[in-house]
Amino acid sequence: MNQMQALTSVNRPELGKTIPVSVFRVFRQFSAHYGEDILGEKGVRSVFTYAGRELGLDIGQQLYTEDLSEYLTRVKKYVFDSSIGILTLADDLCSDDKMVLQLGECVTCAGMPNIGKKICFFEVGLVAGIVETFTKKEVYAYETKCNANGDDCCEVTVELEPVKTYFS
Repeated sequence: MNQMQALTSVNRPELGKTIPVSVFRVFRQFSAHYGEDILGEKGVRSVFTYAGRELGLDIGQQLYTEDLSEYLTRVKKYVFDSSIGILTLADDLCSDDKMVLQLGECVTCAGMPNIGKKICFFEVGLVAGIVETFTKKEVYAYETKCNANGDDCCEVTVELEPVKTYFS
């Protein structure tokens, strides 16, 4: 049993496998807030991003196919079925050296008031890991839009020819 299988194995016959988004958000944001007290803002961003990347790599390996269109279809379905959000490729913003993916109804921040900052570092890592699985090389990903920053969706830009590390 791999780590993903172990973590997603649930035995809650009466309560089931799901929790309200509000509970998830409270847990996530309190964890980030308290983590900042210990690690600082940059440290917490790194922890969440790298954790998301590890999950993205695992998901990417499970869904992998050599056909990019089919791979993206599988990833979009997984993200939707897992209630993470609605993932779309922003074709008009993509180029040979970058991909831009948008996450509508983001589990972390859709519907939140504008708090003036981007908070979806886990999702950034998740997208990076998924892209890295397909390209078989490290990428540089960063959040360019966030509902919590007053935007209409979350958006992750992935540089396919990275010149930086995650938090350089």
